[in-house]
This record gives sequence, structure tokens and C-alpha cells, in this order.
Amino acid sequence: MDHWWARQEVDPDSDKKLEVEDFTGRIPLFLDKCVVDGKINLTTQFFRDIDQQAALFEWRIQKTYSKEDLRKYGILILPTQFR
Repeated sequence: MDHWWARQEVDPDSDKKLEVEDFTGRIPLFLDKCVVDGKINLTTQFFRDIDQQAALFEWRIQKTYSKEDLRKYGILILPTQFR
């Protein structure tokens, strides 16, 4: 992570740095998408699209399988700021 932050032309405070790492899961593709015009932005269209894709995937799974089948598996739903 230190290498990624060193490459950026942003100077986030420690709270923002932790928020970005937590929000993106430290995934490089997501990390690169959160820097817009030299500033950290976690509300870009990219993240909205990912949220919609995840919600659609979950909806399809629940529609495809019965409630009995779904009870066999744990479903983790993470809260997001886009809903």
C-alpha cells in the first residue's frame, strides 16, 4: 500500500487514507479509480456501476434459487453509501 500511495499526487490525511483502503479493499483497480483530478473521490460513476452490478448479481442469485437452497449458504450484504 505504501508504494501505491507514493505513486499518487494526493496527500490524504490519515483518516481519508484508511477510508480509501477500507472502501476499495486495497484492490489496485479500485484504488486507481478513486483518484480523480488529483483528489480522492469515492463517489465516481465507476463505483456506482460496481454497486449496481453487485446488486443485480445478488438479485439474480436469489431469483434463481429457492429459499431453501439459499439457506444453505451465508449471504453477506455490505452497506454502501450509494443505496
